[in-house]
Order: sequence, then structure tokens, then C-alpha cells
Amino acid sequence: MKGSKVTVAFILATTVLVGLLGCANLNDPYGYGGGPYNSPPPYYGGAPYYGGGGYYGGDPYRRERNELERERERLEAERQRLERERQRDPYRPPITRPAPQQDRCPPGFSPSERKCSPDERRRGCRDMRMPSGLGCVDRR
Repeated sequence: MKGSKVTVAFILATTVLVGLLGCANLNDPYGYGGGPYNSPPPYYGGAPYYGGGGYYGGDPYRRERNELERERERLEAERQRLERERQRDPYRPPITRPAPQQDRCPPGFSPSERKCSPDERRRGCRDMRMPSGLGCVDRR
């Protein structure tokens, strides 16, 4: 009787073991132990195609780090865009100082500090003073 109980227990244990091992796909290249060099895959969360996460939503830290990196890149691009826009803003033209110009007499006039006399005025002489103080005369 004792031998039959051991045999039944052995058969039952063997059946359970075979049943459990029979469910595992040992030829799955994405499963643990079936990858290259019989090592687990390099990603977190199990096989990517069999609901383990992996590349498709696995490691929450990696996902958050990637999101933060994308946000940082987006903010940097926005900062550069604003900097370019600020530099070419039409309401803030660049400060340029005009070159100092020599005051000149208008065409037909020549520089002179001597004004026209009343006699010269009757004959058509004209004189004028420029804003800088330069005297100009047109003696025809």
C-alpha cells in the first residue's frame, strides 16, 4: 500500500511539472533565457511583443526620462526661436548712429562769411546761413 501511494504521488508530481513546463514556450527568442547567449533581454519589463512592456511602455523611469529630455529639447528650441525673433523685432530696430555730416551749401551757393551788400542784392546776390552756422552766398 505504501508503494502505491509513493507511485501515485510521483505520477501526480510529474504530471504537474510536465503541465507547468508544457505551457512555457522554450523556443521563444523574446522570452527570458531564450535570447542570444541565453541571457535576459536588455530592456525592462519582459518581452516587447507578448504583453511584458519592454519597448512599448515598460520601464517607467526610462519613459519619464525620455519625456523630460523631449520637453527640454522643445524648451531649448522655443528659447532659440524667441531669441531670433527678438533680434529681428521690427519695433526694436538696431541702434545705429548716423555718420557726422559736414554741413554744405546748397547747389549754386558757395561758402562765405561775408554777406551780400545792398548793391549786390539789387543785382541778385543772395546769402543764407545754415543751421550749423555756415554762411553761404550766391553772387551772380
